[in-house]
Amino acid sequence: MSPNSLLVFLAIGLPSTLPIIAQTPAISPNDAVRVTVTLNADGSRTIYQFDNAKHEGIATTTDPNGKPRGKIVYQIGDAGRFISGIVFGPDGRFLFKSTYKYDAAGRLEEETHLGKDDAVINKIVYKYDAKGKQIGYSVFDPTGKLLSGVASPTPTASSKPRHALAK
Repeated sequence: MSPNSLLVFLAIGLPSTLPIIAQTPAISPNDAVRVTVTLNADGSRTIYQFDNAKHEGIATTTDPNGKPRGKIVYQIGDAGRFISGIVFGPDGRFLFKSTYKYDAAGRLEEETHLGKDDAVINKIVYKYDAKGKQIGYSVFDPTGKLLSGVASPTPTASSKPRHALAK
């Protein structure tokens, strides 16, 4: 592989070497922004931009032709985990907010979706086996009624998220 090429694993898992069209300077430990690109199984692409100084991450997904599918702007806590996110549709319009709750082992325990007024839309409760591997999840409506998934721990009650995002 030449210094002006990039080793890439295609969706089917075979390595391929692509020429680098644009190259940025080498990253130093003092740089605040990191960008990664993920090629999804359906051919869509998600670009993640992490800004350490702002404690922010932005995930932008486009279809195989480059047409926008959506964007999520995450707030990242000191432990490096997502605290909250604002989800936008392909047209850039607000869809919902998400807040994230983690267990003592640092695993995602609960994801709450909120409307613009911070009213709960639904909650997703994740389930793990004894080894800590995620084995499922359940979706609950705002009243705690199971919508889909299997019965798992009931979501915690809260009228407002602890880390509410600005409107």
